[in-house]
Amino acid sequence: MGFNRPSKIQENALPLMLAEPPQNLIAQSQSGTGKTAAFVLAMLSQVEPANRYPQCLCLSPTYELALQTGKVIEQMGKFYPELRLAYAVRGNKLERGQKISEQIVIGTPGTVLDWCSKLRFIDPKRIKVLVLDEADVMIATQGHQDHSIRIQRMLPKNCQMLLFSATFEDSIGLMLCHGVWRPP
Repeated sequence: MGFNRPSKIQENALPLMLAEPPQNLIAQSQSGTGKTAAFVLAMLSQVEPANRYPQCLCLSPTYELALQTGKVIEQMGKFYPELRLAYAVRGNKLERGQKISEQIVIGTPGTVLDWCSKLRFIDPKRIKVLVLDEADVMIATQGHQDHSIRIQRMLPKNCQMLLFSATFEDSIGLMLCHGVWRPP
């Protein structure tokens, strides 16, 4: 992966995310500091490979970012042969009635919401970890906010919530504090 020791964000976030029980986290760090590797490691640590159903969801604001994060998951999980990854993004059409057997699902909020509610490809009650990548965009952008909140409300109460972003505006903090988004 090209690193020998954890970055500052990894050093601070990993102990919380990997604790027993896992802790919820809102993390802010500049681009290129290792946020993606940190939350991918947290997701990988929660996957039970024998369970052939989605256990971790990662929501990204764009198709391109979802694919980019998926490549990190594939690279970090390459020595985890049982690990499977599904992309819930535009253009990835599945048969109605099909169930997802991949343990990690990464995608955009609208498609993930469809897969959880309308199409029922995913049982949201079995999700252990929800990651919002670029959480500031996911919570502040009207369409993403609505979809992300609806997904989050379907998940079990003990689902680990990981919100990662390079920036958080004051208004996002207020939304978290006032329950628009169930605070971690």
